[in-house]
Amino acid sequence: MRNLEKDEEKRGKYREKLLETAFTLFSKESIESVKFEDIAKESNIGAATVYRYFGSKPEMVIELATKKWIEHYKEVEEYYQKAGGDSMNAAEELEFFLDSFINLYRNHKDLLRFNRNFDTYVIHEKCTEKQMKPYNDAVSIFAEKFHTVYKKAQEDGTLSIKVSEKKLFINIMYIMLSVAGKYAEGLVYPPHAERDMTEELFLLKHMIYDSYAKRL
Repeated sequence: MRNLEKDEEKRGKYREKLLETAFTLFSKESIESVKFEDIAKESNIGAATVYRYFGSKPEMVIELATKKWIEHYKEVEEYYQKAGGDSMNAAEELEFFLDSFINLYRNHKDLLRFNRNFDTYVIHEKCTEKQMKPYNDAVSIFAEKFHTVYKKAQEDGTLSIKVSEKKLFINIMYIMLSVAGKYAEGLVYPPHAERDMTEELFLLKHMIYDSYAKRL
Protein backbone atom coordinates (compact mmCIF):
# COMPACT_ATOMS: atom_id res chain seq x y z
CA MET A 1 0.00 0.00 0.00
CA ARG A 2 1.41 3.38 -1.01
CA ASN A 3 2.33 5.88 1.65
CA LEU A 4 0.09 8.84 0.72
CA GLU A 5 1.88 11.19 3.09
CA LYS A 6 5.26 10.47 1.48
CA ASP A 7 3.75 10.84 -1.99
CA GLU A 8 2.35 14.23 -1.04
CA GLU A 9 5.69 15.31 0.40
CA LYS A 10 7.46 14.23 -2.81
CA ARG A 11 4.98 16.12 -4.94
CA GLY A 12 5.48 19.21 -2.80
CA LYS A 13 9.27 19.03 -3.21
CA TYR A 14 8.98 18.57 -6.97
CA ARG A 15 6.60 21.51 -7.24
CA GLU A 16 8.86 23.72 -5.14
CA LYS A 17 11.91 22.74 -7.17
CA LEU A 18 10.13 23.50 -10.44
CA LEU A 19 8.94 26.89 -9.17
CA GLU A 20 12.38 27.91 -7.94
CA THR A 21 14.03 26.79 -11.17
CA ALA A 22 11.42 28.69 -13.16
CA PHE A 23 12.04 31.78 -11.04
CA THR A 24 15.77 31.65 -11.75
CA LEU A 25 15.17 31.34 -15.49
CA PHE A 26 12.34 33.90 -15.62
CA SER A 27 14.41 36.48 -13.74
CA LYS A 28 17.32 36.10 -16.15
CA GLU A 29 15.42 35.93 -19.43
CA SER A 30 12.02 37.02 -20.69
CA ILE A 31 9.25 34.76 -19.43
CA GLU A 32 8.01 34.33 -23.00
CA SER A 33 11.31 32.80 -24.09
CA VAL A 34 11.44 30.13 -21.34
CA LYS A 35 9.61 26.88 -22.14
CA PHE A 36 8.40 24.14 -19.81
CA GLU A 37 11.04 21.93 -21.40
CA ASP A 38 13.75 24.39 -20.33
CA ILE A 39 12.47 24.34 -16.75
CA ALA A 40 12.31 20.53 -16.75
CA LYS A 41 15.84 20.20 -18.12
CA GLU A 42 17.28 22.68 -15.63
CA SER A 43 15.45 20.89 -12.78
CA ASN A 44 16.54 17.45 -13.99
CA ILE A 45 12.90 16.44 -13.99
CA GLY A 46 10.93 14.98 -16.88
CA ALA A 47 8.98 17.48 -18.97
CA ALA A 48 5.78 15.47 -18.46
CA THR A 49 6.07 16.15 -14.72
CA VAL A 50 5.95 19.91 -15.29
CA TYR A 51 2.73 19.57 -17.27
CA ARG A 52 1.35 17.30 -14.54
CA TYR A 53 1.85 19.94 -11.85
CA PHE A 54 1.01 23.02 -13.90
CA GLY A 55 -1.82 22.98 -16.42
CA SER A 56 -0.43 25.95 -18.33
CA LYS A 57 2.47 28.34 -18.29
CA PRO A 58 0.35 31.32 -17.14
CA GLU A 59 -0.82 29.18 -14.21
CA MET A 60 2.79 28.54 -13.17
CA VAL A 61 3.84 32.17 -13.67
CA ILE A 62 0.96 33.57 -11.61
CA GLU A 63 1.48 31.01 -8.83
CA LEU A 64 5.17 31.87 -8.75
CA ALA A 65 4.55 35.63 -8.61
CA THR A 66 2.02 35.12 -5.82
CA LYS A 67 4.48 32.96 -3.87
CA LYS A 68 7.39 35.38 -4.22
CA TRP A 69 5.46 38.50 -3.19
CA ILE A 70 3.99 36.72 -0.15
CA GLU A 71 7.52 35.70 0.85
CA HIS A 72 8.72 39.26 0.41
CA TYR A 73 5.83 40.66 2.43
CA LYS A 74 6.70 38.34 5.31
CA GLU A 75 10.28 39.59 5.17
CA VAL A 76 9.16 43.24 5.19
CA GLU A 77 6.76 42.55 8.05
CA GLU A 78 9.55 40.97 10.08
CA TYR A 79 11.71 44.09 9.60
CA TYR A 80 8.71 46.25 10.46
CA GLN A 81 8.15 44.51 13.78
CA LYS A 82 11.85 44.64 14.67
CA ALA A 83 11.86 48.37 13.89
CA GLY A 84 8.92 48.93 16.23
CA GLY A 85 6.58 49.84 13.40
CA ASP A 86 3.48 50.05 15.55
CA SER A 87 4.99 52.94 17.52
CA MET A 88 6.14 54.90 14.43
CA ASN A 89 4.40 58.10 13.41
CA ALA A 90 3.13 58.49 9.84
CA ALA A 91 6.30 60.16 8.54
CA GLU A 92 8.48 57.43 10.01
CA GLU A 93 6.26 54.76 8.50
CA LEU A 94 6.43 56.43 5.10
CA GLU A 95 10.22 56.42 5.35
CA PHE A 96 10.15 52.73 6.26
CA PHE A 97 7.87 52.06 3.28
CA LEU A 98 10.27 53.86 0.92
CA ASP A 99 13.28 52.10 2.44
CA SER A 100 11.62 48.74 1.78
CA PHE A 101 11.96 49.36 -1.97
CA ILE A 102 15.64 50.17 -1.57
CA ASN A 103 16.13 46.96 0.42
CA LEU A 104 14.25 45.10 -2.32
CA TYR A 105 16.77 46.43 -4.84
CA ARG A 106 19.71 45.60 -2.60
CA ASN A 107 18.64 42.06 -1.72
CA HIS A 108 16.23 40.85 -4.38
CA LYS A 109 17.17 42.18 -7.81
CA ASP A 110 15.98 38.85 -9.21
CA LEU A 111 12.47 39.54 -7.94
CA LEU A 112 12.49 43.01 -9.48
CA ARG A 113 13.61 41.60 -12.83
CA PHE A 114 11.00 38.85 -12.64
CA ASN A 115 8.31 41.37 -11.74
CA ARG A 116 8.99 43.50 -14.81
CA ASN A 117 8.88 40.37 -16.98
CA PHE A 118 5.69 39.30 -15.21
CA ASP A 119 3.81 42.53 -15.92
CA THR A 120 4.61 42.28 -19.63
CA TYR A 121 3.79 38.58 -19.76
CA VAL A 122 0.33 38.66 -18.18
CA ILE A 123 -0.69 41.54 -20.46
CA HIS A 124 0.58 39.68 -23.52
CA GLU A 125 -1.22 36.49 -22.46
CA LYS A 126 -4.41 38.43 -21.70
CA CYS A 127 -4.74 36.74 -18.31
CA THR A 128 -8.24 37.08 -16.93
CA GLU A 129 -9.28 38.66 -13.66
CA LYS A 130 -10.09 35.18 -12.36
CA GLN A 131 -6.59 33.92 -13.23
CA MET A 132 -5.00 36.96 -11.62
CA LYS A 133 -7.03 36.85 -8.40
CA PRO A 134 -4.48 34.92 -6.27
CA TYR A 135 -1.76 37.36 -7.30
CA ASN A 136 -3.93 40.44 -6.80
CA ASP A 137 -4.97 39.19 -3.37
CA ALA A 138 -1.31 38.66 -2.45
CA VAL A 139 -0.09 42.12 -3.48
CA SER A 140 -3.11 43.83 -1.93
CA ILE A 141 -1.56 43.23 1.50
CA PHE A 142 0.97 45.94 0.67
CA ALA A 143 -1.89 48.38 0.10
CA GLU A 144 -3.42 47.32 3.41
CA LYS A 145 -0.08 47.97 5.11
CA PHE A 146 0.13 51.41 3.52
CA HIS A 147 -3.35 52.16 4.87
CA THR A 148 -1.72 52.36 8.29
CA VAL A 149 0.51 55.19 7.05
CA TYR A 150 -2.42 57.11 5.64
CA LYS A 151 -4.54 56.63 8.76
CA LYS A 152 -1.74 57.72 11.07
CA ALA A 153 -1.13 60.80 8.89
CA GLN A 154 -4.74 61.87 9.41
CA GLU A 155 -4.29 61.49 13.15
CA ASP A 156 -0.78 62.84 13.86
CA GLY A 157 -0.33 65.37 11.05
CA THR A 158 3.30 64.47 10.35
CA LEU A 159 2.55 64.20 6.63
CA SER A 160 0.91 66.72 4.33
CA ILE A 161 -1.37 64.68 2.08
CA LYS A 162 -3.67 66.34 -0.45
CA VAL A 163 -4.57 63.29 -2.58
CA SER A 164 -6.59 60.15 -1.96
CA GLU A 165 -5.04 57.17 -0.20
CA LYS A 166 -5.30 55.05 -3.35
CA LYS A 167 -3.63 57.65 -5.54
CA LEU A 168 -0.86 58.27 -3.01
CA PHE A 169 -0.13 54.54 -2.66
CA ILE A 170 -0.17 53.83 -6.38
CA ASN A 171 1.99 56.83 -7.22
CA ILE A 172 4.66 56.06 -4.62
CA MET A 173 4.64 52.30 -5.19
CA TYR A 174 4.89 52.50 -8.97
CA ILE A 175 7.55 55.21 -8.96
CA MET A 176 9.81 53.28 -6.58
CA LEU A 177 9.06 49.85 -8.05
CA SER A 178 9.48 51.00 -11.63
CA VAL A 179 12.76 52.81 -11.04
CA ALA A 180 14.19 50.03 -8.87
CA GLY A 181 13.16 47.51 -11.53
CA LYS A 182 14.90 49.46 -14.30
CA TYR A 183 18.05 49.67 -12.19
CA ALA A 184 17.91 45.93 -11.43
CA GLU A 185 17.62 45.13 -15.13
CA GLY A 186 20.47 47.45 -16.02
CA LEU A 187 18.25 49.57 -18.26
CA VAL A 188 19.87 52.77 -17.04
CA TYR A 189 23.40 51.40 -16.97
CA PRO A 190 24.33 48.17 -18.81
CA PRO A 191 24.42 45.03 -16.60
CA HIS A 192 28.12 44.37 -17.30
CA ALA A 193 28.97 47.70 -15.68
CA GLU A 194 27.80 46.29 -12.33
CA ARG A 195 26.79 49.76 -11.21
CA ASP A 196 25.17 49.93 -7.78
CA MET A 197 22.25 52.35 -8.00
CA THR A 198 21.46 52.41 -4.27
CA GLU A 199 22.58 56.01 -3.93
CA GLU A 200 20.24 57.07 -6.73
CA LEU A 201 17.35 55.27 -5.06
CA PHE A 202 18.07 57.07 -1.79
CA LEU A 203 17.95 60.37 -3.67
CA LEU A 204 14.57 59.43 -5.13
CA LYS A 205 13.38 58.36 -1.69
CA HIS A 206 14.29 61.73 -0.16
CA MET A 207 12.61 63.61 -3.00
CA ILE A 208 9.36 61.74 -2.35
CA TYR A 209 9.65 61.90 1.43
CA ASP A 210 10.44 65.63 1.50
CA SER A 211 7.40 66.37 -0.66
CA TYR A 212 5.08 64.95 1.99
CA ALA A 213 6.81 65.18 5.38
CA LYS A 214 6.01 68.29 7.42
CA ARG A 215 8.80 70.28 9.00
CA LEU A 216 7.89 70.08 12.68
